Amino acid sequence: MQIAFLLRFVTGTAFATQGDPRLPRILAGAAAWLCASVFAYLFNGVMDVDEDRRNHSERPIARGALPLRRAVAVTLTAALLALLLSALCGGLIGWVVAFLALGWVYSAPPLAAKQASLPCAVVVFGLGWTSYAGGAAAGGNGLTVPAVVFATAMAAWMALVGAVVKDFSDAEGDAGAGRRTLAATRGLHAARRLAIAGALAVGVGAPAAAGAWAPAVLPGTLPLALGAGWVTVRCLRGRHTEHRDRHARRDAYRAFMITQYTANLVMLVTLVGSR
Repeated sequence: MQIAFLLRFVTGTAFATQGDPRLPRILAGAAAWLCASVFAYLFNGVMDVDEDRRNHSERPIARGALPLRRAVAVTLTAALLALLLSALCGGLIGWVVAFLALGWVYSAPPLAAKQASLPCAVVVFGLGWTSYAGGAAAGGNGLTVPAVVFATAMAAWMALVGAVVKDFSDAEGDAGAGRRTLAATRGLHAARRLAIAGALAVGVGAPAAAGAWAPAVLPGTLPLALGAGWVTVRCLRGRHTEHRDRHARRDAYRAFMITQYTANLVMLVTLVGSR
């Protein structure tokens, strides 16, 4: 998770960096964003420890590799470091505060957006979008139209696809914990249909938006079109594997993850190569 958020941040930075990059500012910003993502991940692990153990998760807190008390201390330290480092980067601190707040809202009562699919998707979209915006702030030139188009496409991929398929492997445990995600309340068949619809919407909409408003980001959106097909195939195959082990249920999530890594890397290489 941390690598994915850092990659989004660096891609946002590449959109906003022109001429001689301000390397110390960018490095401090990247360190701040890494700390912020560590906070979001560990805070979620602390709040989800019971559900994760019920789902036999391999996350460090759930499997006992990171004691709960130590995890709390590291979580608070990561948030403090994120704020301190971002203060060195001028306009970045506002985006870090927004990201930390979204991480809190995702996991903690009273909202605990993770508990239901719609608020989860909204918060996940915000976590993705602020990562690109934070990178653009660290780059020094702020958000441009191409950056906004790409950030919105990738955040939509996270919200409409990733936030849905991640629940496939944990449906029973989530239901037992009282969560109201689509997979837990309506079953995997309904969740697969929603994931397919979201993947196809982003896979078609992102290249179309790029072609209309920001042709420069078209190369970065093409992997989403291919990934939409891949996620669709994995979801359809899931009809025959949903009763297998947890690993098999994560096939669609792996397709989502590889697609987002590919899209960000293609966009990053494109931006660097154009200078």
